[in-house]
Amino acid sequence: MTGKTLRFANFILDTAIYFLLVVFILIILRNSIEQEKVKWISISIYFLYYFLFEYFKGQTLGKIITRSRVIALPDKNKNYFLRIILRTFMRFIPIDILSYLFSYRGLHDWISQTTIIKL
Repeated sequence: MTGKTLRFANFILDTAIYFLLVVFILIILRNSIEQEKVKWISISIYFLYYFLFEYFKGQTLGKIITRSRVIALPDKNKNYFLRIILRTFMRFIPIDILSYLFSYRGLHDWISQTTIIKL
């Protein structure tokens, strides 16, 4: 599995894992949070899921399953922390998912100067 197929598999796996994580947390907290806060909790979980996994491991759970990793492009290793924050925020832009129709690397890869490699 390489290229767009790998990225699509990562997307599907990470989305499923994120969804299950949100459902699990919301079930646990169902009696202690207001319904209006569910959106913000979901957004926070999304951000933390991608940021924490990619910053500390270079991999989300989906990338671990597909044996792939996020790396900074050569000669771009400076400010890895800022690159991963930028990469994660770019995922919130709706056109990010559409950017794969026109390019091998998505908007969040291009802006943050990162890419995915197969291990």
